Amino acid sequence: MKQRPPTLVVDAIIFFFCLSSLFLLFAKHPAKSGGYLQVESPGGTYRYALDKDAHFHVQGPLGETEIEISEGKARIVDSPCPTKSCTHQTPISKGNGWIACLPNEILLTIVSAPDQDVEVDDVSN
Repeated sequence: MKQRPPTLVVDAIIFFFCLSSLFLLFAKHPAKSGGYLQVESPGGTYRYALDKDAHFHVQGPLGETEIEISEGKARIVDSPCPTKSCTHQTPISKGNGWIACLPNEILLTIVSAPDQDVEVDDVSN
C-alpha cells in the first residue's frame, strides 16, 4: 500500500486554513452596537441611534457640520473648519470612540445604550 507524501496533507491543511480565513475576513456582519451617537454642539446635545442610517447637519460657530451614520458607524462628512482634519478621521462605532471638530466646536461620541448598565469611572482629587 502506497502512502501519500506528508507534504500533500500539510498543503491541504494550509489551503483549508487560508480558505476559511478569507471567508471570515470578507464575511460581513451587521453592526450590533446597541449604542447611540451623542453629538455635542454650542446649540445643544443630540442623540442618534447607531442602528439606523442617518444624514444630518449640526450648527457650530463657523457654520454647519455634516454628519453621517451608516452601517453602525458615524463620521463627519464635511465641516466649515479651515483644515478639515475632522473629515479625515476614521468612522467611529465602538463605545467611548469620539471625533472632534474643534474649530466648529462639534464633538461626536459613541455611548452605550441607555438601558445597559454602565459603570462610571469616577476620579477623585
